[in-house]
Amino acid sequence: MAKYRLELVKLHCSRKQDTVGPDEPKIIVDGRTLYGPGDLGKGETVYLTGRSALFTGSAQVDLKEVDQSQDDDLGSASISGASDAGQGDLKREFHRTNSDYELTYRVVAA
Repeated sequence: MAKYRLELVKLHCSRKQDTVGPDEPKIIVDGRTLYGPGDLGKGETVYLTGRSALFTGSAQVDLKEVDQSQDDDLGSASISGASDAGQGDLKREFHRTNSDYELTYRVVAA
């Protein structure tokens, strides 16, 4: 089975989930945290250069907003190695009530 590397490029917040202060987003790929929690406000972008994960077939990407009591699920996406590899920078949007995020990533053969 072919192996791929998911390379995270950037995360942009169009609308944050928290009503006060910045969001604390966390990106989890196949159960492993690759970013976060960080501080991100409305209209801000964090660059994720150097954060990557190896996978075969497909990778599960989960976006969470870290809270003191329980993390909020901001969405998930399945990334396909076969269809996404070599396509350059790709984007996935995460929309939930009161939050909008866009993740830019690329997939390369490993």
